[in-house]
Amino acid sequence: MSQIVSRLPRQIGDAHIRLLRIYKAVIENGGFAAAEVELNISRPAISLAMNELESLLNMKLCQRGRSGFSVTEQGEQVYQASLQLLSNLETFRSQINAINTELKGELNIGITDNMVTVPQMRITRALAKLKQRGPDVVINIRMIP
Repeated sequence: MSQIVSRLPRQIGDAHIRLLRIYKAVIENGGFAAAEVELNISRPAISLAMNELESLLNMKLCQRGRSGFSVTEQGEQVYQASLQLLSNLETFRSQINAINTELKGELNIGITDNMVTVPQMRITRALAKLKQRGPDVVINIRMIP
């Protein structure tokens, strides 16, 4: 009995995630040609990435050629797992970004004439609220005639 060997490393890094993102785009666009536009990379580069992913996983993910493009059963399973992984990564990123909610930095505003004093502009109130929430924010207002 032969043993199926996956070459997927114990730790998945940026390069692997990049391959999965390319794969996701290929599936969602229905092939390499359509994915080319979304990914902004050439068809040969997409083909190389797909070959690398298939080699890494030791499985055929999709059929491609003169007969058209189709996803294999294993390819569909990898696609679903990729969606879950990429979604979890985005959730993690959002959660980490939410931890550090301190506002700081510089805000540069260019405004015509003395519009700051016009009540309908509400800019004075908005800037006051911003300063309350982020006292370290430096606000620069430049009046432009």
